[in-house]
Amino acid sequence: MLTRRFVLIACLGLVPTAPALAQISSGEIGAPPLDVPSSDAPTAPPYPPRPPEADDDDYGISRREAVRIARRSGVVDVESVRRRRGVWIVSGTDDDDEDIRVVINDEGYVVAVRRD
Repeated sequence: MLTRRFVLIACLGLVPTAPALAQISSGEIGAPPLDVPSSDAPTAPPYPPRPPEADDDDYGISRREAVRIARRSGVVDVESVRRRRGVWIVSGTDDDDEDIRVVINDEGYVVAVRRD
């Protein structure tokens, strides 16, 4: 008789806890779903910020703009970009695999195109 009472009490004790355990295991009680970020948590950028280039601050056009201008002037593969005497010099190859050098001033105008 004692065993039946124990089994009966044990079964009655587990019945109310089964839905609670199901809720806890599914994450429904008091916790936000795992796949949704909390609104209080700061969101990180998808990539680290790019450090500013020293050349970009001192001159009229940036290194990146000089490369874009050089590509419009025929440079396909850029090998080097350097700053000399107030101009950007972009060296590379053109679509015929010939060496090309484009000289661009601070205003963004092409000063010279040299093919070697």
